[in-house]
Amino acid sequence: MARLVGRVSAPTLGRRRQRRSAEREKSIRAAALRIFRQKGFHAASMQNIADAVGLYKGSLYYYVSSKEELLVRLFEGRADQVLGEIRAITYGTGTCTEQLRAMVRAYVLGVLRNLDSVRVYLREEHVLPPAALRQVHDEQRTMRDLFEGVIGHGMRDGSFVGTDPKLAALALLGMCTWVHRWYRPKGRLTETAIADDFADRAIRMLSV
Repeated sequence: MARLVGRVSAPTLGRRRQRRSAEREKSIRAAALRIFRQKGFHAASMQNIADAVGLYKGSLYYYVSSKEELLVRLFEGRADQVLGEIRAITYGTGTCTEQLRAMVRAYVLGVLRNLDSVRVYLREEHVLPPAALRQVHDEQRTMRDLFEGVIGHGMRDGSFVGTDPKLAALALLGMCTWVHRWYRPKGRLTETAIADDFADRAIRMLSV
């Protein structure tokens, strides 16, 4: 009976292993994102990533089969949170002006809080396999459609000027995405200050 004291059950050990594995995979993705940003996808190697997380290169293949698969994993579900926030805004109450302001703010914050992902994606988009690229493009199209819908409604009810909501949506999204090129986390403006400014600027652009 004494041998049973302190023994850990098999289900508990299984949960611990799963938790450690999930933590390791998270570390691998974080290291890969950092290295892809610094070196570029083609210049980065699996050995670089293994070294960054303290694994032998062979052990890294237990978690991911290739550098290409790792790149795909980096973008899986990345847009889900921002898309969910923006979709909820469009389904909520408020005028077109209020909705668009909130949407632009959420989008800019999404870019600023995922700078490495945005930078790597825009630089390495062409490397993604067709299926993954289609998924990313579908997410982008959904985002554009949400903006286009609110802008179009505003143009019809007189809240916004113009007659081409699709072009206006593309212009706004391009402006908001471009912040990744110049924003610096330790700069003079905070994330929220930039998001608020862009949201107000978007409304002024469409209300002239």
